[in-house]
Order: sequence, then C-alpha cells, then structure tokens
Amino acid sequence: MLRTVKANYGRTGGGLGMTWREGVFVADEAETSLDRMAANAKAERVFLKLLDLFAEQGRYVSATPSTTYPPAVFAKHPEAEGMTRRALATAMEALLHRIVVVIAQHGRGVNARSHIARASHE
Repeated sequence: MLRTVKANYGRTGGGLGMTWREGVFVADEAETSLDRMAANAKAERVFLKLLDLFAEQGRYVSATPSTTYPPAVFAKHPEAEGMTRRALATAMEALLHRIVVVIAQHGRGVNARSHIARASHE
C-alpha cells in the first residue's frame, strides 16, 4: 500500500494498492461502484441470515453497542462468510434505514428490553 503521509499542497491519508509483479510494482485495480454494491449486498444478506438464525434460537441482539451488538456478534460467527464488524454495521444501518429491520421490544415493565428484528410487512 502506497500512502500519502505528508504533502504541502495535497491531501494526506490517500492510498494506492500496489502488487510486486515480475520485478516491478504494479498498481492494483481500483474498486468500482459495482464492487462496493456487491459487497454491501453480501453484507446485508449475511446480516439478515444471521439475524434469522439468532431469532430461531431465541437469542436477541441489541441496536446499541453492547455485548449483544449484532455487527460484533455476527462477525465472530462461523457463518459470517468473512464479513467484518464494520461491513455488518453499515449493513445494519442500511437495513434500519430501509425499514427491513426494526427495533422491537420484548419483556414487560421493568424487564422490557429492545432488540433488532425483521420488520413485519402486514
């Protein structure tokens, strides 16, 4: 990774992936918007798959960062398909925004807690 760490008139922090091939560095292909869309779709699919699995098992996950925060819990799961916590957090926010998943309640009174669940489209 070739990074800009200091520049008088330019932005810092930019990077360019490089690969050593046949004695020279060659720039890696830049990620396209289609690549990003495919990665986001995969993250959303994995998030929903794991949310359904946890719901079947009666395990609630919380929308707030905690020990039951879905991106953290799901990223460690064997069926996460290599998805990172960051990718799953982005997927969760997109799914909440599109109302594919919602924040629901379980329990009553002082024992009431919130969790993430699929939206019921009635």
